[in-house]
Amino acid sequence: MQIIKDPSLEPYYIGRDSHCYTVYEVITPDSDRLRSKSSKGENYEKPVAHYSKFGSALNKVAECQLHNSKENFDSVSKYLDRWDKLSLKLEKLINYKGL
Repeated sequence: MQIIKDPSLEPYYIGRDSHCYTVYEVITPDSDRLRSKSSKGENYEKPVAHYSKFGSALNKVAECQLHNSKENFDSVSKYLDRWDKLSLKLEKLINYKGL
């Protein structure tokens, strides 16, 4: 499997195999969810979705970054502004040579 990582995608990355592109989320466990409060949990990857096109996988990353953000919005326009920023950031990648 090929791995496609980029700081602009974090905490997500995309894996590519012979059948599809898979969006993965890297999860860092909260200390309150660990059995021992003194130990630090290890990151793990969780598959989020599978896509036949790379552009669709990138769009899912932008959607997940918006929906899984801890950021609160006090208006619809601020929420949409955040979506626009995320979309524009990845739009260059999605539109590159017609992905």
